[in-house]
Amino acid sequence: APSAAAVVPASGATGARDWSKYAQQSRGVILDERDPMYSPALTDDDLDADPPGHKSGYVAVIGKPNAGKSTLINAIVGQKLSIVSHKAQTTRHRIVGIASGTDHQMILFDTPGIIEEKHNKLDERMMSAVISSIQNSEAIIAVVDSSRDPKEALAMFQPGNNWTGPPMAVLLNKGDLLSEDELAELSDWYKTACKAEAVFVGSALQYVGVDEIKEWIVKKLPEGPTLYPKSMVSEQPERFFVAEIVREKIFLLYEREIPYSCQVQIREFKERKSENKAYISASILVERDSQKGVLIGKGGAALKRLGQAARKDIETFLEREVYLELSVEVSEGWRQDRKALESYGYFDPTYT
Repeated sequence: APSAAAVVPASGATGARDWSKYAQQSRGVILDERDPMYSPALTDDDLDADPPGHKSGYVAVIGKPNAGKSTLINAIVGQKLSIVSHKAQTTRHRIVGIASGTDHQMILFDTPGIIEEKHNKLDERMMSAVISSIQNSEAIIAVVDSSRDPKEALAMFQPGNNWTGPPMAVLLNKGDLLSEDELAELSDWYKTACKAEAVFVGSALQYVGVDEIKEWIVKKLPEGPTLYPKSMVSEQPERFFVAEIVREKIFLLYEREIPYSCQVQIREFKERKSENKAYISASILVERDSQKGVLIGKGGAALKRLGQAARKDIETFLEREVYLELSVEVSEGWRQDRKALESYGYFDPTYT
């Protein structure tokens, strides 16, 4: 079975830049394919397969919390990589998705939602991930929820007349909720007020407008070599996505502040090759004892339900059976603790 870093998609899937350093960065340490940190190495054969004029580069996908950024990334890549929930601000790290064609490769940054008020150090790190993604991209896709104050969606990031950054396109998500006249007026406003080069109307969830966005992105990419093996859909290892699956289920099964106070750490990830089964031990870190009690539930019922839901999706993702062991620990005030955030990867340039 492929690893997260080498998952094969379900369907076939501006300016000078020193591409050699990026190619070198993508050549990771070669591990056994069943190792949870496995990442396939880019080979000379991969580069030799590039046709003349091959394009590659980085794309930042930005927008307010719950606007549909993760859904769009999943649709472009052709596989679920990011948490999709009705709750806002579910993406914390900068998720990297990779979408490849014969003549191109785009590396997409699924960034945390843009927020105006930063309540803790975790919020600050999440917003720095947005800025970093924009600074390192060849193009920007801004996802706007057409049903929620669409003209305010980019208030914290609104290119003006002096904008010299990457070209930007806007996706008016849930466009079916507006009239044609409203959509036309909004499209003109984004082109004028935000210097958007293109405005697309569609639905990331229903895959409406996604192909048009992909075509626009490819046009904006500079010529460059393949940066990752074409079969890869993300550079993160299996451990990362297993933790994200557990965190997603927390968002779906618990309410109020509980999901936002949780951090999932994979403590152990072993392969039992004789059984074709993975043993995974994960700790869920919360900030207070009261939150620990809510997560576990009476007689452990809530934690058992969480484990069952997570294990099902993890087995689908890994394509093998999983023994999942969950525990809950208290890490008081971890969202305000720089050392804790560092240990959880929020200062790791791979994820932020």
